[in-house]
Amino acid sequence: MNSDQFRQAFIEESTELLSSLEAKLLEMEEAPEDKEKISAVFRIIHTIKGSSAMFGFNEISEFTHHVENILDAVREKKISVSRDLIDWTLRSGDHITALIEADEIVDKKMLLAGQSAGIVNAFREAVGMEGAPLPENTVEQSHPDEQGLTDKLWRIKFKPADNIFLSGTNPLLLLDELGEFGDSLFLPHIEDVPDLDSINAEVCYTSWDILLLTDRSENDIRDVFIFVENDSELIVQEIPFEELSAFDGEAPKLGTILLNRGDISENALKALLQKQKRLGELILENKAASSEAVDDALKEQNFIKTVNEKRTEKAGTASLRVSSDKLDELVNLVGELVTVHAQIDRESNGANTELRSMVEQLGRITENLRENTMSMRLLPIGTTFSRFKRLVRDLSNEMGKSINLVMAGEETELDKTVIEKLNDPLVHIIRNSVDHGIETPEERVKKGKPAEGMVKLTAEHAGASVRITIEDDGGGLNKEKIFKKAVQNHLIESDAVLSDEELYAMIFAAGFSTATRVTSVSGRGVGMDVVRRQIESLNGNIRVESRENEYTKIILSLPLTLAIIDGFLVNIGEDSYIFPLSVVEACIESRYEERINTGKKMVPYRETMLPYVDLREEFDDDSQRPEIDQIVVVNSDNRQIGFCVDRVVGEHQTVIKSLSGVFKNADGFSGATILGDGSVALILDTEGIIKRSVLRNEALRNESRY
Repeated sequence: MNSDQFRQAFIEESTELLSSLEAKLLEMEEAPEDKEKISAVFRIIHTIKGSSAMFGFNEISEFTHHVENILDAVREKKISVSRDLIDWTLRSGDHITALIEADEIVDKKMLLAGQSAGIVNAFREAVGMEGAPLPENTVEQSHPDEQGLTDKLWRIKFKPADNIFLSGTNPLLLLDELGEFGDSLFLPHIEDVPDLDSINAEVCYTSWDILLLTDRSENDIRDVFIFVENDSELIVQEIPFEELSAFDGEAPKLGTILLNRGDISENALKALLQKQKRLGELILENKAASSEAVDDALKEQNFIKTVNEKRTEKAGTASLRVSSDKLDELVNLVGELVTVHAQIDRESNGANTELRSMVEQLGRITENLRENTMSMRLLPIGTTFSRFKRLVRDLSNEMGKSINLVMAGEETELDKTVIEKLNDPLVHIIRNSVDHGIETPEERVKKGKPAEGMVKLTAEHAGASVRITIEDDGGGLNKEKIFKKAVQNHLIESDAVLSDEELYAMIFAAGFSTATRVTSVSGRGVGMDVVRRQIESLNGNIRVESRENEYTKIILSLPLTLAIIDGFLVNIGEDSYIFPLSVVEACIESRYEERINTGKKMVPYRETMLPYVDLREEFDDDSQRPEIDQIVVVNSDNRQIGFCVDRVVGEHQTVIKSLSGVFKNADGFSGATILGDGSVALILDTEGIIKRSVLRNEALRNESRY
């Protein structure tokens, strides 16, 4: 990697850390006495400080050094967790983000760097931290030894001088100070302690082996023993994590630890390993090492295992960082492979058994590759959800409201492309909920509600889709106001009869708003037309449920992915169409003559009558209709409806290609795909076709009146 690649890696890592910083800070605010949450925030700032110094982002390193000092005072309980502390740490995170974004814009970078000292001084003053203020337009350099450090594992051997007590030094106090540096294991050696009759109380007989996991340097460790090092035996050695990684996350074997500690010889270890008994038993039987040494080695083994577990937990599963562009290219290549397989499958029909077997095997491999590739693009939506904690907190403070953001289903996975495009619509909706959904504390108390309002974000899988619900327990939508505004905007007639769902859908019309006041935050309906367009551009749909003075729910249904889906291929005349397989429930046969005799577009299905849409009519196809049609039964928005087609071909792996030009805004289609013979099949949007059919029937009824 060249220097630019290293800097880009730092930017990506820091962006992720800063994103998690907000969530950790808000967790810390909820549990101000939780040491682990305080330490988690400290570690994020510490990591950014070290990495920025390593990669030459000196302005960031200098600034984060001072923020780290403040958070360190919180860890040491010199400063308490307060709203001011949270506010200024959040602002510091914003400042670091701005410094990163301005990396190659020299003038802006210098301007931001000049503001750093002012932010640090204001931060210190807000939390009551003592110390002389930094001079404006400059931030003092952090100590070189503190730059670029990360947690390291140290093995320390400390054997005090026999006469250490005579200088007034207590070795245990030195060990206590060392233990404050991080996770530690102290193994005392007392084999040299004589019998009580011959013991000399002025002589120190004990020595220690110590394991220490810390972010401190070797110099920091030696500084603890600075006044006794010359007369004592002190060995400080780093245990490389690469050495621990050789054990696949497990602790080193007992023999390896004893060998590293010098408690057993290599020849003795090899001889014992050739025997079949447990190594610990053999060592004791052959007196290759003392029982105390074996016990200490077992304790060290457990400690290293704990260290490995912590490092694995911290690293998570993201062990490899891959550019999203490369991942997108991989998905495109897999899509091409799916298309080529379909072509090979078509051309090999009627071929010999051996060739067909190879084609089927290629199909299985292609499908597995497709599933694995798509799973790489799936990310938990919790990362996006966590960003809104800060948004709700800031907006509620700005508006004098008390609002709690509740999240559920954060582990629900969604295609990264969908998640990226989902952020703006969610921001619009949440801002509306906070501003015009949730009432002021005084209004809520008058209505018999808790003073604190609630906004709830929920995500859940629904077949091959994900359903995201944004709910607030505020004043709900006023149906009368919406109706009057819709009439005023000439969206409906004054005598129109609408269902609740149709009425609530009015808020998505451009420029529609029932807000009595305009605020800097939002207005119910302002920007909601943009929300609908963005959701529909993702091949999703949006609907609203509400009850006045109780709640408002905005429900988004989105596809898991925008790249490759399992499809259900059908024919109408000479044309091919694809249903998303996730919505298909069944197929039934039906005779056209029997249907038209009823005068209603209903067919019997499982002891009930099923409404259907005749796609021949919808698409104005006048080719010869078959004697027996096929009705594809789909589940659309929790209701069953049929779609009449000529012929069902079957399942088909579908590589989604976006529509462009005149077809881009065509109702009823969400995309297209290329079939094995090179022809194009349109992917059907069942919700869009239903709406299109309703409008078509209304137009026909209106024509019949005149």
